[in-house]
Amino acid sequence: MFKQLSFIMSKTLIEIPFCGFDYSWIDQEIDHQIERDVDYFQEEYGYDDDKKDDIRTSFYSQNIDEFQEKVCQTYVPNWVIPIEEQSGIQLDATFESISYQSHPIYRLTRMFIEIPTSQVTELMNWIFDNKYEELENIVLDRFTVRDGYYPHYSNNLKEWGHYSEWDHNQIGTALLIFFDDSDCIGDNYQLLESVSETISCELWSTLDDETQEYLNDLSDKKEAEKAQLSLF
Repeated sequence: MFKQLSFIMSKTLIEIPFCGFDYSWIDQEIDHQIERDVDYFQEEYGYDDDKKDDIRTSFYSQNIDEFQEKVCQTYVPNWVIPIEEQSGIQLDATFESISYQSHPIYRLTRMFIEIPTSQVTELMNWIFDNKYEELENIVLDRFTVRDGYYPHYSNNLKEWGHYSEWDHNQIGTALLIFFDDSDCIGDNYQLLESVSETISCELWSTLDDETQEYLNDLSDKKEAEKAQLSLF
C-alpha cells in the first residue's frame, strides 16, 4: 500500500529518481576517490605496491550504510535546486531513506525524501498553474503500457484525482517536469561537487580498523620525525 499525501501531516514523503550506488556516477566517483587516496598515502608514507593493493581493497569494508546515508543527505538538498530556481519556491527537502529492488544485473535503488507539506502544496499549485500540459505528457509517457511493462497508474492525468490524494510515486512524477534527463542530474554542478566532497571526506570511515590504525601510526611517525627535525 502506498503512503498517501496528507495535509494534516507536517511532511510529505516523495520518491525521486536516483542512480544508486551500483554502476553509477556515484560509484565511479567513489572508485576515483579511492585511487586518489591510495596514491596519496603511498606518496606520503612510501609503502610498496602490494601494501597499496591491500589498502585499496580495505576501502568500503565497513560502515557502508552510514557512509551512503551521508552521501544521500548531501544529495537531496542539492537535487531540489533546479526545482527551487524554476518555481521560486523554497523546499526544505531532507533525506528519508533508500530501499532496494532486485534487478537481473544490479540493485535498483529507490530514494525517498521528505518536504514540508505546506511547501509541497505550494509547489503542486504552481505546477498545475504553470506546467499542467507538460505534466500530462510526462504521465502519458511514463505510464503507457509497453512490452514487459504494466504500470500501476493510469496514463491519463485527469484520472489521478486531486493531488492531495496522490502517493509518493505520483508526486515524484510531478517533479520530473523540472528536469530534461532521465536521472535528473543534468548540469547540476553544485550537486555533483557537493556529493564528491562528501565522498572525499567520508571514505576514510569505510576502511577496516586495522588499516586505519596502520595509516594513523604512519602519520604519527611522520609527524614525530618532522618535530624532531625542527629541533635542529
